[in-house]
Amino acid sequence: MPARSHAPDWVLGLRNQLRSTVGTAYRVGEQRGKAKLDVRFADGSRSTTVLPLKWLPAQAGAIQRTVESISQAIAAGSTLKEAVALQVGEAIPAPAPVAAPDGSQLMAAWVAFGQYKVQQTGQIKPETWSGVYGTTANHLAMACDAKDADDLLRRVGQAWEPGARRRQITCQHIAAMLRWACGNKLLPADRWTPPSDLAPYVGTRIATPSQATPLSDEQILALIEGLPNDAAGKRWQYVFQLLATYGLRPVEVTYLQLKPDGLWCMYQKRSGGGTTKPRRLKPLHPEWEREWQLIERITAGEEMPPFGGGVADAARRYLDRQSVWTPIKARGCTAYGFRHGFALRAHQQYGLSVRVASALMGHSTETHQRHYGSWADADTVDAALEAGLRFRAMTNPTMAAW
Repeated sequence: MPARSHAPDWVLGLRNQLRSTVGTAYRVGEQRGKAKLDVRFADGSRSTTVLPLKWLPAQAGAIQRTVESISQAIAAGSTLKEAVALQVGEAIPAPAPVAAPDGSQLMAAWVAFGQYKVQQTGQIKPETWSGVYGTTANHLAMACDAKDADDLLRRVGQAWEPGARRRQITCQHIAAMLRWACGNKLLPADRWTPPSDLAPYVGTRIATPSQATPLSDEQILALIEGLPNDAAGKRWQYVFQLLATYGLRPVEVTYLQLKPDGLWCMYQKRSGGGTTKPRRLKPLHPEWEREWQLIERITAGEEMPPFGGGVADAARRYLDRQSVWTPIKARGCTAYGFRHGFALRAHQQYGLSVRVASALMGHSTETHQRHYGSWADADTVDAALEAGLRFRAMTNPTMAAW
């Protein structure tokens, strides 16, 4: 493994992220173009393996998520070989219940639950398990000495304010795991069956959630210009330029794919209303795509920052350290403000219909109306009417002088 002083910036960033999330026992390097993982165990012994991932800047996020997932499996009692097998899709039988401390049983049940969801049913993608569910696993590990399901759900929820979406998701993940584990006799049902109603554990926001707050074009340009001109700043500039130009959800920057007919987002969001489909992306504004050379940079596989804990959380942590973000955050903006700004731009500057704008953004018209319906204000209506009159004049010359 090369000395740290000689490693590229993206490698240093990846290693720093892993040191903060899984500790110094897990080290990564390169072997024949692939990512190599070196694990030091408590007894001083070491073991290495080559991961099924290329050693490239564009794969930094995937390498981080894979190593974090492997560390969780090892902490739950898996060998390094078994933990790696989960990442590449080999079938591993669910561990039988054994006499062990409750904490170990909970983490073993979590790993078995992941194997069932990822490998057997395919209901969860491997990257979703290691990313979104990985955050839940970290909080489960911190509360795995809980005495029962009630105690566990109460404790894991305390990491977020009442009613927070992340709190709701974490409670739902853990409750689903507990139901599955009890049904498969991995945990005693009398202690670990979760209640059907999770509302008391999720809580309720005291304040009514505000409307989605968009970033204006001027704010976007000022923010990008005001970021530090160091390696991290340039990587985040690239991410924010993608979010703003294509109206992406933060997670979608890792799902971009160039095809012969253009740029596509391959992300598929699963929700109660179904699963979204991959969509072809269109820039608003096209000049941003050209001036920022986004297609060329995507083609070249330009490096992005490490996304420990997910893109949205990583963006929040980075932005919170930037003075240029402080007044924008005070208005209620989040990393989703780039996407909200795209929606506002689509209606107020381009006069697009709800149907077209929702298709560009990859959600239903109902979702679009719920979040952005109030933006169809008088100015938008007037602009659309003016455009309609111009179109009528072009297609019907007798009305041109009207």
